[in-house]
Amino acid sequence: MGLPNDVMPKTELRTDQPTTGRIAYAMIQTVPWWLVALLILGLWVAYLVTTNTTYGEIFATLREGAVTTLRVSFFAYVFAMIIGLSVGLARVNPPSAKSGFGKLVVYNVATLYLEVLRGLPILVVLLIIAFVAVPSLIDTLTSLGFTITVRDVSIELRAIIALSLAYGAFLSEIFRAGIQSIERGQLEAGRSLGMTYIQVMQLIILPQAIRRILPPLGNDFISMIKDSALVAILAVRDITQLAKLSSGQSFLYLETYLLAAMIYLSMTVMGSLLVRWIEYRLRIEQR
Repeated sequence: MGLPNDVMPKTELRTDQPTTGRIAYAMIQTVPWWLVALLILGLWVAYLVTTNTTYGEIFATLREGAVTTLRVSFFAYVFAMIIGLSVGLARVNPPSAKSGFGKLVVYNVATLYLEVLRGLPILVVLLIIAFVAVPSLIDTLTSLGFTITVRDVSIELRAIIALSLAYGAFLSEIFRAGIQSIERGQLEAGRSLGMTYIQVMQLIILPQAIRRILPPLGNDFISMIKDSALVAILAVRDITQLAKLSSGQSFLYLETYLLAAMIYLSMTVMGSLLVRWIEYRLRIEQR
């Protein structure tokens, strides 16, 4: 005969202590498998570059283009931030009935720039700036007595100007949104202390706004690196242009564009990881 139910020993299953399987599953979930896959792919490509002469020669050619890509992206983004901040400040407060004529003009000019540049493809902006705007400006300066020719403005500089103007429109909205996210009471408090509007923006509003918009600014710089490939249409010797020239001579399209893609991917992935680290640090500091 069996023991009564109230006498039989009971085995309690404690759910408060994780089992080995659960721990292993949790560890598997936390591993960034996408990054592991990219690292494996990168190591495989690095192995090909170091052991295969063909891949090594192609990489040596594209490495020069990588320097050009980073240079164009960096300078274009710096100028785009200056333009974006200026346009963003001009559009923070729409003109009212009490606003002066100057503010009305500045606001509408900034809005016109924003709508036009955001409404045009970046490739079209590149072509217009490089082959229309810059030559026309140089002709105007020449007629005014300046000794300058079209050849004095390099194609790379024209590409930087075009990318700066295109991305300045996008960054202006980021700056505007960041400034408007700061409580208006801080602006009024600064003005009540006798500070000018510029001083309040410089010392109170902008430092807080920039902390909030750092992640989207970083994401736009990553986009700038990718969109810089469009400057190849202007014959700027970046990664894309050198890959096109190299593959056209050797007919090694697979090898050339594989390395070009990996170079772009390595730059953008490192940038994405840096942006995620910045977001993580900002979340910690805000707690």
